[in-house]
Amino acid sequence: MKEHKSHDSIWLARPRHSLTRPALSSNRLPEEVDFLIIGGGVAGASIAYHASQEDMSVALIEARQIAGRASGRNDGQVLLGLGEHLNRIVGQLGFEDAITLWRFIERNNEALCATISRDELACDFKREGGLRLAASESEMAELEETAALLEKECIPHRMLSSEDIASALPLVKGFPGALYLEGEAIMDPVAFVHGLVIKAKERGLRLCLGHAVTKIEGELGNFCATLDNGASIKCKVLVHATSGLAKALDRSGFLERHVFTFRGQLLATAALPDDLAAQMPPWAMSSNFCYEYFRMHQNVLTLGGMRWTVRGEEVGITDDTKINPVIAEKLRAYLREHFPDLAEIDIDREWTGIMAGTADGLPLLGEIPGHHGELLCLGFNGYGMSFAFLAGKCMCEMVMAGRAADPALKLFDPRRLDDDNRLLSPFTSKSR
Repeated sequence: MKEHKSHDSIWLARPRHSLTRPALSSNRLPEEVDFLIIGGGVAGASIAYHASQEDMSVALIEARQIAGRASGRNDGQVLLGLGEHLNRIVGQLGFEDAITLWRFIERNNEALCATISRDELACDFKREGGLRLAASESEMAELEETAALLEKECIPHRMLSSEDIASALPLVKGFPGALYLEGEAIMDPVAFVHGLVIKAKERGLRLCLGHAVTKIEGELGNFCATLDNGASIKCKVLVHATSGLAKALDRSGFLERHVFTFRGQLLATAALPDDLAAQMPPWAMSSNFCYEYFRMHQNVLTLGGMRWTVRGEEVGITDDTKINPVIAEKLRAYLREHFPDLAEIDIDREWTGIMAGTADGLPLLGEIPGHHGELLCLGFNGYGMSFAFLAGKCMCEMVMAGRAADPALKLFDPRRLDDDNRLLSPFTSKSR
């Protein structure tokens, strides 16, 4: 099977589709900092944003450009849950832990929204809700089960019939019903991540772009990271925020055992005529248990998913420079089936992005077991926008105090997958 070239996402391909963003430039790296962040996606940028408000020196190293990998190659949806229906999360985790997870993501979204407003981050943020469309009657039954759980927890939602969908989404066909969630949002993910880094730089963040970390040595209080240009930087603590690529720097083998990569694929239509674009609300939207997902950005429809239709489901791939033509055709077929009025619309670009997953679908937030002071903030299973901003705040609390107070962190602790270890901090005498 011949693969074809992947383009930049519409967010990375400025200025045609994305908002105008100030250029980010590198600083000269100091010889030593308190806190080193490896990776300039939404996780690394969120950590940098929060860490730059603390009384410590901070540097961020990114091998490509800010948000150049998964964080800039998704479709910019800020979801609730795991993008998964709540009844399934309850089935996996139990009711109490499922609600703890849900509330963490609610807090992430609230904090993200407040920060965008307060700091005036120009990222085309629209928090007008999200829609889970049932692809079958069986999925509709699960959405109704989810609605009952949401009702129990007083989480704002409403069920839509096929007639309601026809009224709210005249362009969309073929779904028997849907669940609407108030708290979901869409945005330009690259502009958001850039905004966080710009604010962090204004507060003293040292930024190094275009160079990769090739080796990590040392221990808590005395780490040394070597770059591909031969330069090195010392730090007291560091955090891996490079998604699936962090495995190459993990001396313990923990990430090799517990993290896998997978590739998502998306397309964007050419700009729709105004009369058609007006028929699509600015919601985060998905169907088929969230395996397919779509949204509007200005007059452009983005659509992703369908990796489940190919052998191997694109697992184990780290190359985001190619697209799978089988998936490309499946996405076009989905467009023809569910958006028949757009059947003749040109496809403007197609792209892929590499994500990091874990066996239980939950991220890794905390120390690498047995490696004090070497933290992880990754493994978001494709839902980084719904986790990473609050996760970044929690990372800073761990660095400064040796622990973070959020009740959901027990679900994300890397030690759930491996041996138990205490969490230590060079900034405090406390540990747990």
